[in-house]
Amino acid sequence: MIMVLPAAASVWAWSPADAASRTVAVERSAGTIPGPGCEDGLVIDDGTAETAYGWVPSAVWGEYLQTFPVAKLSSSRLDSVCVCWTRTRADDTLDFEVVVYSGSQWLPGRAEVYSFPASATAIPEWPDGVFVEVTAPLDAPDFNIGFHHIGVRWNPSIDQMFFLCADQSPTDTPVGGFFRDDRAEGEWGSVLDTSDPMFADHRAMMVRVRAHRVPWIPTVGPVGLVALALLVGISGWVALRSR
Repeated sequence: MIMVLPAAASVWAWSPADAASRTVAVERSAGTIPGPGCEDGLVIDDGTAETAYGWVPSAVWGEYLQTFPVAKLSSSRLDSVCVCWTRTRADDTLDFEVVVYSGSQWLPGRAEVYSFPASATAIPEWPDGVFVEVTAPLDAPDFNIGFHHIGVRWNPSIDQMFFLCADQSPTDTPVGGFFRDDRAEGEWGSVLDTSDPMFADHRAMMVRVRAHRVPWIPTVGPVGLVALALLVGISGWVALRSR
């Protein structure tokens, strides 16, 4: 007699580490990525991609963020972002978004500061990769003081088996980065604090930025405006009295 047992039901709760079970990476194979790739901008990687990070096709969207130090981007405005891409399937065209978050060194904010769409064509197959430069919108807000996290978001269920190049050179200093997908309920996982062996040798994601300094213009609230008006009035009165 053949018995068919009912499938066991399970209760699934998400934690940041769970997203690692949906991340995927290409096999390690170091190679230099040809430019141009914002070499004159803010570069954290060493120019070689030992691996690349992606998502399983069941993810509806996934994000990877590179953390940039405070002093590098404060009081600046983004000009462009260069992202290194590779793939493992025949499709070589990718639609993605550049995403910008602010936050602390240890965690980005839950909501993006802003994002803008981009696309890439003729992405080579691993172990080759290519930098794609994306121009930021002219109305992009200035960076405030603090840590900024810049990266990419795409739909792995549509654009399957595309990967963000990553530096895992053992001589480089690890730089923080984060990841999450549509099932993360807004929570981030850290590439420097996860049990996923995929990130064990992480050094940097190959995301580079060009930015330019902007003058700092102080802002005043309602009280400041009243005080400024009084100061202007008093100065005018003193000028008239001195005539």
